[in-house]
Amino acid sequence: MRAQVFNLLMFVSIFAGVYGSAISATLMNMATPSIIYASLAVIGVTMLIISEKKKFYSICTWIYIIIVFFFLLPALFFTSGGYRGGSYLTFGVAIVFTAILLQGYGKTIVLSLLLLLYVACIMISYYIPETVYILPTEFDYFFITIVFCLSVGIFLLAALLINSRMLNARQEQIEELNRELIARNETLTQFDSMKTSFLATVAHEINTPLAVIAASSNDTIDLLDEAPLNTDVIRENQIIIGKKVKLIDRIMLDLMDTVAIETGRLSLRRVPVYLSDLIKEVCDMQYGKQAMGGNSIVYEMQSDLPAILLDPSRIEQVMTNLLSNAFRHSKSGVVAVKLERSGSRQIVSVTDDGDGMDEETAQNSLKQYSTTKADQWRHGIGLYISRRIITAHEGSIRIDSEKGCGTTVVFDFNESE
Repeated sequence: MRAQVFNLLMFVSIFAGVYGSAISATLMNMATPSIIYASLAVIGVTMLIISEKKKFYSICTWIYIIIVFFFLLPALFFTSGGYRGGSYLTFGVAIVFTAILLQGYGKTIVLSLLLLLYVACIMISYYIPETVYILPTEFDYFFITIVFCLSVGIFLLAALLINSRMLNARQEQIEELNRELIARNETLTQFDSMKTSFLATVAHEINTPLAVIAASSNDTIDLLDEAPLNTDVIRENQIIIGKKVKLIDRIMLDLMDTVAIETGRLSLRRVPVYLSDLIKEVCDMQYGKQAMGGNSIVYEMQSDLPAILLDPSRIEQVMTNLLSNAFRHSKSGVVAVKLERSGSRQIVSVTDDGDGMDEETAQNSLKQYSTTKADQWRHGIGLYISRRIITAHEGSIRIDSEKGCGTTVVFDFNESE
């Protein structure tokens, strides 16, 4: 908007310079004002060209104010009849445009100097009249006053309209920023609430296996005092303790990954990987053909696919999370793992026929600190970590689910990555 005001001022200078020069030279036969007006037009053209090419609006503004407002306008005042000729009206134009174009302490200093200068010019013309060029006739005074009044009125109106637009635009920007801040505050409040709930759920999830470990450990200690030793029960307690320790280890690893993601320290070690081999290895190692909960796992893997540069340990982590969720939400069902190729992308999907999710839960499940039930917190953090790992590989992930009809998680990678 200030650039528009500056351009307007330059066009005003060009028009006023050409118009004033013509009037002074022809109708009023005044050489000196004609030269001043011509200089005003030349300066306007020069500043307009420089500002358009170099975009030095601030520098050009200062140059123009110093040359025109401090020197040419006072010279025009004394060569156009002084306070009787109406040229003092141009001082008002200078004050208005200076107030619009400049900012901060510079504006205050320049406005103060201009006011002092213009008051001094009027005082000098009144008390020392010989410093003022006297116009030949009263009609000349009348004519030049009318010209200055009309010109200055039009220019001031244009400047005030542009300034009004500037103020309205600034007000709209402030209102937009306020709306954005309100929206961000609401998002942060919601995020903080989700994080608090998430941490409480994690604490509950860690406390559960710790309670089982404590109970199994105490039971083992009691059994050791009995004779004969019941080694079968002791072995069973140790197996339970081992499983719960592994569960806590998985929880802590997920939390550490979350911290690494938030701080931008999620590292990848990419090597050429055949997805079909990696997926089959993870599935067999973690679950085998007969998985927990009476579920079975089936494969539909497209063969002869080229290797992709991936971090195998991270992709194993993704598959483990997805399979864990699939088996947790299915009972005596089938979990299908599929790998296919579409163009230059290799697409992996894990499908279960379990509980499924409603649309809102499916959309939020890939977000951070999202959970569905208090005893299934990993459903949220596992999917969040999986999404960040896949996106770090320049891949994409989505969830297709319907309440009561199972869930399919699909992710893909570009072979060229």
